Amino acid sequence: MVGVILGDKLPPDWECREIRGFYTIRNTNGKLSARQRDFLGIAQAWGNRFLLGLEHQENIGLTFPWRLMEMDCLSYGNEIQKNQQKNSANEVHYSTEDDFQYRYRKSDQIPPVLTLTLYWGKKPWKEPLSLTHMMAHMGTLPKKMQLLAGDYRVHLVQMRLIADEDLRKMDSDLKYVLGIMKCTGSRKRYEDYIYRNKEFFSKIPKSALDVIETFTSIKDITGSLTYILNPDTGEEETNMCKALRDIKKHAERKGRKQGRKQGLQQGIKQGTLATLTSLVVDGLLQIEEAAKRVDLSVSAFRIEMKKAGLL
Repeated sequence: MVGVILGDKLPPDWECREIRGFYTIRNTNGKLSARQRDFLGIAQAWGNRFLLGLEHQENIGLTFPWRLMEMDCLSYGNEIQKNQQKNSANEVHYSTEDDFQYRYRKSDQIPPVLTLTLYWGKKPWKEPLSLTHMMAHMGTLPKKMQLLAGDYRVHLVQMRLIADEDLRKMDSDLKYVLGIMKCTGSRKRYEDYIYRNKEFFSKIPKSALDVIETFTSIKDITGSLTYILNPDTGEEETNMCKALRDIKKHAERKGRKQGRKQGLQQGIKQGTLATLTSLVVDGLLQIEEAAKRVDLSVSAFRIEMKKAGLL
């Protein structure tokens, strides 16, 4: 995903290890609550160390810029606290340029928190994408006064709008997940996509399928799958191509069975009509009674008799 944003492959020294992204906070009333990041990793690349945050959104969040700012601030606060605890443990002697009151040295630094928000929803997300989008009457303030308002920007990736050209650059399962998500408006389109990429979808990992099932409406397929364990990867896999073929065969069998049933019912009805019309013609049964036995009006029964050439 980071490679798609950069428009290039990740550098050779790229490393990223997930770390704890859970924070406890207290509000002004002293009540304890928590914040949980979807993903927070310590990354190494381009000779630098930084924190990488990923947040997943299925719906447009009207307060999301503020929520994201709060989570990033908690990450920064945690890094500052690490420096403070290290200084205290090492019994650092502070100089006049250091902030001894907060146990922080001028040479202390914190890693940047780089956060991407992955939006999986169908409706385009236009706003809010920054804290100022949430603010009232900003346009009525003088420009210099507007600059005094602290802002926070959401770096949003609209997953369903990633260009096909960029998808082809990906070398992970995600390109197929996103590819099928872009086709789910039409059953024919997503079936064609599955068959065109049968090498992947005939052995699709369950983790990739879970994402597809979460963000698409193809549960008629996912409900027909069986899984086998891949001993090489240790992950369960399934064959979506086979599931599509099985569903089609089942539908064809069901259609033939329904056709035979309807044909039989029609034959029985026609046979009953023929018998009753004959009885009426022979004077052995009143037309009103005959019509009643096949749940028809007398006029409708007469029409059937005309069709049979008996009137």
